[in-house]
Amino acid sequence: MAKFLIIGPLTRDRIVKKDSEYQSIGGAVYYQSAVFSYLGIDNTVITTLAEKDKDLVDDLPEATEVIPIYTDSTMEFQNIYPNNNPNYRIQKAFIPENPIRPENLFNIDLKVFDALLLCPLSSTDIPLNTLKYLAQWNIPIYLGAQGYLRHKENGKVVLKPWYNYKKFLNFIQLLFIDEMEASIILGVSDEGCGEVTRKLSSFGPEEVIVTRGDQGVFIYSKKDVNGNFYHVPAIHPHKIIDPTGLGDTFMAAYAARRIESDDPEDCGIFASRISSLKMEQKGALKLND
Repeated sequence: MAKFLIIGPLTRDRIVKKDSEYQSIGGAVYYQSAVFSYLGIDNTVITTLAEKDKDLVDDLPEATEVIPIYTDSTMEFQNIYPNNNPNYRIQKAFIPENPIRPENLFNIDLKVFDALLLCPLSSTDIPLNTLKYLAQWNIPIYLGAQGYLRHKENGKVVLKPWYNYKKFLNFIQLLFIDEMEASIILGVSDEGCGEVTRKLSSFGPEEVIVTRGDQGVFIYSKKDVNGNFYHVPAIHPHKIIDPTGLGDTFMAAYAARRIESDDPEDCGIFASRISSLKMEQKGALKLND
């Protein structure tokens, strides 16, 4: 059976919608461990949080092994959907510097994992020297890169260029970003997904997966000599309950399928189906919800 390691912070979140507001655990590791649990796949989470907030770990799936790294403060996010449009979100945050360093990983037997999912939520969560340490183990590394573009400005979270992205991408096998993040990384706004993904792949990743909200997903793969492009349409849910964590859910589902399949389109369709199920639920994906 496949076994995944997920690395990134847990967060305390507040979800604000047009007609409701509630608090929730957050962080990509939360949404992704739920996907692997839903699919019956072994997974381990290495995460940062304050010891006073260790109750957050209780919200992760029972089957997930959790290795906490205690810090002074826990990251916090406020996700605001002013018109219930899942493609438009205003985000505010408290972002402490809680880097996961190589020495935090020395006691982890990385050889038992089939793939590593890196899920930084800020530019300081997983430094380059940590990525270099992980790459030494020759295990596929999948990166959700949004955190490296996140910065605070006037109390809100904004995306800014990731200036040393080439150094990071050199160690990545699968890169997951959304359409806006892709254009910001390369500093372009008028190039199509095809050219953008091909350029990003040239710096290292074997596959670049670009999520586009209700426009579906665009995938570039180096599978053939000339590379292949795939467009996977969105699978719309019966009802939108909670879009928070949708990209994280997609990434985990794609990774789970990727272990079994060499076909990026098949992986994208599978991940879209799982993401549609998640959007119909509050919080992370759950069985029998």
